[in-house]
Amino acid sequence: MTGKEKNIIARCQKGDVSAQFLLYKQYSKAMYNIAVRFLNNKMDAEDVLQESFLVAFEKIDGLASITSFGSWLKRIVVNNCLTILRKKRLYFEDISDYKLEDTDDEDSFTDIDPVIIHKEIKNLPDGGRTILVLHALEGYKHREIAEMMGISESTSRSQYKRALGILNKSLKEKIYVN
Repeated sequence: MTGKEKNIIARCQKGDVSAQFLLYKQYSKAMYNIAVRFLNNKMDAEDVLQESFLVAFEKIDGLASITSFGSWLKRIVVNNCLTILRKKRLYFEDISDYKLEDTDDEDSFTDIDPVIIHKEIKNLPDGGRTILVLHALEGYKHREIAEMMGISESTSRSQYKRALGILNKSLKEKIYVN
């Protein structure tokens, strides 16, 4: 973090509205993209974005380290997304009847346009999509996901594996169709 960014955050801690706007401009696009990946709904993502910044600006005085603002804000966004998904009764499909293919977490789809990959992620079932985004895109461990979502670690792992399998299958179909 640069000295300029630290200064902006310090000004936000003093309630400077123009500094808050600068911080919003700096982080809003990335935080919006996180929310859209979770919620698969632009209106909900916009609501989460606004709510997350309101919370961040209200609680910015309690921020332990100015250099950790981005990760702290990301955590607020993720938690707000999970709250919305819980309210919508995030559904985890029973996978006991499914035979899961043994897939590597690192299947290579480097030749596929990232836009297609993100489109296919949006088509995943809500529960699996959420866990896939948390684990593969946001870097959370299954233990952390289980705690955040109130599920078991094995449910997190199995839902991730299933979502990854569905994603791999749909991407392979895209490869052969195109």
